[in-house]
Amino acid sequence: MLRVVQLVKQKLNGNTGTWLTYHLGDDEAGSWLFHPEGTSYTGRWADGREARCFSGVPEKPGCPILYFAPHQAGWVAAWRHTPRTEITVDLSRPVTRSGDVWGYVDLELDLWHRPDDPRHDRTVGVADDDELEDAVRRNWITPAEATRTRDEVQRVAGSILDGVQPFTQAAWKRFEEAIARGLPAPHRPQA
Repeated sequence: MLRVVQLVKQKLNGNTGTWLTYHLGDDEAGSWLFHPEGTSYTGRWADGREARCFSGVPEKPGCPILYFAPHQAGWVAAWRHTPRTEITVDLSRPVTRSGDVWGYVDLELDLWHRPDDPRHDRTVGVADDDELEDAVRRNWITPAEATRTRDEVQRVAGSILDGVQPFTQAAWKRFEEAIARGLPAPHRPQA
């Protein structure tokens, strides 16, 4: 039986996103997690408001996603087919693991790569640099942390384009195998 892990994504402005995943296993570089269609996502704003939708895309039934959380580095990668086939990466502080609750602080910068799109197959896009700058202006992160985050963007983008682990065809195979298992949306075990 696969272990269920709750992922908590903390934004610098105090908002959070929470969803459940299956822990597929670990390798020398990090941990592999997966959630199928139908997985619930809960967003909480810093002011206490809350909204629920489906994970991956908010509309029913959501979409399956394979995640990779490195043991050391500051990012979390996601493989998906919906709404398009792509790899996305949240640049973050390193993932913390406390029992079945794992979390990370999102440092705003995001990467995307669309390997099946001939217009973008050798491109890694960067999004939300303006949000990173805003975080520095608001003193949510230091200029030094922003610089380290931008440096990490370059390393991760290079790894994606060069097909360096975990950004290999084996990750896509792992994703397809996880989908083929037909797992139900993860739920917390009853105590």
